[in-house]
Amino acid sequence: MAAIVCVIGSCISVLVSRRLFSATGLRRRIQLFLSSLISGATVWSTHFIAMLAYEPGFEHGYEPVLTGVSLGVAVFGMLAANALLAYGDGKFHFIAAGAGFGLSVSMMHYIGMSAYLLPGEIRWDPSMVLMSLLLGCLLGAAAYHRIAYPITRYCWLGGAVLMVLAICSMHFTGMAAFSVELSPYYEVPQQFMPDATLGLLIFAVTILILVVGFAALSIETNLEREALEKLEYTATHDHLTKLPNRLQLSRKMDECKELMSRDENLKVAVLTIDLDLFKEVNDLRGHAVGDRFLKEISNRLKTACQEHEFVARTGGDEFVALKVGFQSIEEVVSFAERLHALTSEPVDTEEYSLSIGSSIGIATSISDGSDLDDLQHNSDLAMYRAKLQTEANICIYDAEMDRQSRDRLLLINDLRQVTSSSQLELAFQLQNDLKTLEPIGFEVLLRWNHPTRGMVSPAEFIPIAEETGLIREIGIWVLRAACFEAAKWAKPLSVAVNVAPQQLAQPSFIEELSDILIESRLPPGRLELEVTESSIIDDQAYTLKVMHKIKAMGVRIAMDDFGTGYSSLAALQAFPFDKIKIDRSFIQDVNQDRYRTAIVRSTLLLGEALGIPVLAEGVENEQELSFLQAENCDFVQGFLFGKPMNLQDVQEFVSPDPAVRAIQAQS
Repeated sequence: MAAIVCVIGSCISVLVSRRLFSATGLRRRIQLFLSSLISGATVWSTHFIAMLAYEPGFEHGYEPVLTGVSLGVAVFGMLAANALLAYGDGKFHFIAAGAGFGLSVSMMHYIGMSAYLLPGEIRWDPSMVLMSLLLGCLLGAAAYHRIAYPITRYCWLGGAVLMVLAICSMHFTGMAAFSVELSPYYEVPQQFMPDATLGLLIFAVTILILVVGFAALSIETNLEREALEKLEYTATHDHLTKLPNRLQLSRKMDECKELMSRDENLKVAVLTIDLDLFKEVNDLRGHAVGDRFLKEISNRLKTACQEHEFVARTGGDEFVALKVGFQSIEEVVSFAERLHALTSEPVDTEEYSLSIGSSIGIATSISDGSDLDDLQHNSDLAMYRAKLQTEANICIYDAEMDRQSRDRLLLINDLRQVTSSSQLELAFQLQNDLKTLEPIGFEVLLRWNHPTRGMVSPAEFIPIAEETGLIREIGIWVLRAACFEAAKWAKPLSVAVNVAPQQLAQPSFIEELSDILIESRLPPGRLELEVTESSIIDDQAYTLKVMHKIKAMGVRIAMDDFGTGYSSLAALQAFPFDKIKIDRSFIQDVNQDRYRTAIVRSTLLLGEALGIPVLAEGVENEQELSFLQAENCDFVQGFLFGKPMNLQDVQEFVSPDPAVRAIQAQS
């Protein structure tokens, strides 16, 4: 019975003591008390149940006060030892804790033995007593080392075995240290209950303590496991859609890598899915509707996945899917088509029925290598290619995409340095009064003379600059250079500069514009800023405030590319424009195309009704010019009046005489 108590109690004691390191605050203090109570009760009950098994052959008994004191010494001694283990600071604090455990066992043993009543006097062998102390401390330190520094998950078993050895070696060595010198002068009081009954009582109480301890340990372990499972789920799943997130995707990809290392014939495909026009859903319907839309799409994607298929949400409206163990690329394409069909089906809400579709890029280990990180990158490139395509929403990666992507990254890197070099150049295109055909000003155009690429088209680098935010720095450079150049002209011609949406959104734009006008000494009335409808749609209230400040400075504002957006009439009504510029796409062959004719006439009538002059871009022949004159257009701009001029040509154009032209050319 003593052996059963010792083994079970030691196992529970070690398990509870191990939790002292992970617990904090009140939870650690409760664990400390619980582990000390279980350890102390285990040592005390092992001792006394073993003593009850000892039959000396004459009358004997137990003094109740010292017996109780020995239990208190065991519990509080374990409390001190476990406190050292839990709060000790240092690499070898377990030695002090283990020694405290051994001393507690020894003190309990010898106090308990002093409560053992016999008809004689107990004598002790000092060497054996010292040996029992050393064995208890050394084996206790070894047991606590296993608790404090586990190497494997099963080290607690070694700690329990060492704890049992510490208790037993101390007890039996201590029993070998005592002898009894009988004497008729010592009277043993009559026992209040038989040894067997007392043993069963002690055993029952101890088992009750151990059961309570084990139950508490089990409850806490289950609660901790549930908490860890919830934490793990939260960390690996998207909180909105409940789909696996980027972390879980990374783990899944690691699993696939492991499978591919075992089976070189295993094929894996990575699909990047991006919802089309999802931003418009948020902007027009609100984020609450957008969230419901995402939940529905995510649920469809999740339920559509079959065996060896996996999908995760990696961004706002971006998903990544994996397919493992297929035989041909057609199976992957079929998987992609299934996902695309699900994203294209309408999502019905209480008020709306929304349908947007998606763009999907595919990269597989069949032809694109076995590195899954590279496959994910390649599928991402293919997805962007799919977005640019109008004829297909699914694109399979090829090497040309990677080359274009690298080329784009190099271009971005070069673009970051462009304002600090002399690579940027300004070109000036004439704007003329249609009634007199006299020049009224210039529109400033930007050119990039790359040292190795040559002239880079604005159609190539301006969209990249807008995407990366570099357009802010480039736009300010253009504005500054144009104002300083126009300020030197002898003729007071106006200068029109395009302003990107990102510039208007910049809080410092008004201050920078004011500084440029002051430094260049250009009259504000000669500067015209051209903005597109996309500049004002995202945050109309803020943009309207900025435009009123610009107008208050005396700078004019023109709406550029009129007719290409979807809110032109509302914008003209709400914003203080000084000019409307009809996009060149409507002017080309306007005299031959009845649809373009109708659009241009409508715009001219609208400008006349609102009192806003209209400029037509892209006039390239006499027929287009005659049509615009007949329709009473105000201003024109185009190749018919000359190609864009470089800086030297402009200086010559605006100079009043040859002598001034020579001086300006030198400057």
